[in-house]
Amino acid sequence: MTQTVAIIGAGIAGLAAGCYGQMNGYRTQIFELHDKPGGLCTLWKRKGYTFG
Repeated sequence: MTQTVAIIGAGIAGLAAGCYGQMNGYRTQIFELHDKPGGLCTLWKRKGYTFG
């Protein structure tokens, strides 16, 4: 039976954890609040300001 790892957040660390988990035989599930992965490595706009 394959063990599953749940990862909260699809930022760089969450994506890396998912990759390394799968490389080591785990089934991984990544949960992200936003519609795009990448966390602080993505650009997003709010109230006229661009964050990135």
